[in-house]
Amino acid sequence: MEALLTTPWRTGPAWLLVLLGAWLVARAVRRWRGLPAELRDPARALAIARSGRRIILGLCVIGFGIGWMLSTEWVVLLALVILGEEMLETSTMILALRRGTESEEIA
Repeated sequence: MEALLTTPWRTGPAWLLVLLGAWLVARAVRRWRGLPAELRDPARALAIARSGRRIILGLCVIGFGIGWMLSTEWVVLLALVILGEEMLETSTMILALRRGTESEEIA
């Protein structure tokens, strides 16, 4: 890990990660704000959860890029831990909401 954090060529890829993360966040926020007003639960909650997952992904990619750029190991590790935990949590929530929307369609 130390070798990756201190490579002299890390600045370019790290900036690309920061820009990619910012793009993911902006796209997810735009999608979340563009939800139709007539969309109701659980379909609305499902759309919000999907957008939230993308926002978290983008923020963690930004954190990883900044930690890599500054050669700060704890920031990189924190971004990876938060990413793993939040992806697990939001994926479970999305699965439950998806099952809820399927059961409403059947009824």
